[in-house]
Amino acid sequence: MNILFVTSGYTGIYKFFEDWIVQELNKKHNVKLFNPLSGLARVQSLTNNFKAEAALVLLGFKTSPKIVEWLKTKGVKTAVWFTEDPYYMDRTEVLVPLYDYLFTIDSAAKNYYIGKGHKQTFHLPLAAAPSIFKPIEVPPKFKSDICLLGYPYPDRIKYVQLLLHNTPYHIKVIGNWRNKLFRFRNNPRLTIHDDWVPPSSAAQYYNGAKIVLNTHRPHNLMQNKNRIGLHGTSINNRTFDVAACGVFQLIEYKEDLPIHFVEDHEIVSFNNEDELIFKINYYMKFKDERKKIAANAAKRVLKDHTFEKRIEKMLSIIQT
Repeated sequence: MNILFVTSGYTGIYKFFEDWIVQELNKKHNVKLFNPLSGLARVQSLTNNFKAEAALVLLGFKTSPKIVEWLKTKGVKTAVWFTEDPYYMDRTEVLVPLYDYLFTIDSAAKNYYIGKGHKQTFHLPLAAAPSIFKPIEVPPKFKSDICLLGYPYPDRIKYVQLLLHNTPYHIKVIGNWRNKLFRFRNNPRLTIHDDWVPPSSAAQYYNGAKIVLNTHRPHNLMQNKNRIGLHGTSINNRTFDVAACGVFQLIEYKEDLPIHFVEDHEIVSFNNEDELIFKINYYMKFKDERKKIAANAAKRVLKDHTFEKRIEKMLSIIQT
């Protein structure tokens, strides 16, 4: 199949997502990459020489509607993968009519789009790249009792403070945390790596942790573009990354979680602060149980939750 892959136009983690997706596409298909910022004339020139059968657009925020409309006039099947749902529903909603196929990481968003009349909408979460996220030995600087990697949303700040006050464990946070935890800067049980890290470094921090604390972006964050107030049900892609490393994670419960993992066998969740503290203390104490659950999660990811599996599913839908 000849596939035109339209990149997100963003840097940061999206460059890695794109590399992993293209790596899988290239295994069985002919692929050409297109940066949406190059404009309509460039895609016209590209597709005149490359007879694309399908175009896969990642995110779609920077892809001009004229580009999608032109591809459709050439008989190219168009698909978009919304990987920020439901936090930017204001932006995705207006893009929905452009595409033949919608893929979204969130099942609540899927139901919303179908309710708006787009029947060719499918739930397709992000996934792990096992070449990066895998069990490895790491130096002491990456080790911790509890690790939390990501943006310091208000709930995450609250959880870190809660654990510092109510547990004896060493906590390592990775991201732009220094200003948010300034009053804890001298706490000997807190280490702050105040910067974004690439996936290869994230994998090291995960592998160095006894427990990775995994929480989600709030649906009502001020920075969101979600006027309809849709509550997300999806787990984040970090869930798959941590699991692929064979590391135990304690995840904030989301409705989609049981779709992907068997609770208390492959993953453990919490619903409130008391449950968080209880389960942190319990799984710190019972190392063998912790490691068994983490090993089960790793097996599940390799079986069901890799980018290879996601691309296979997406293309099987498009090709029918």
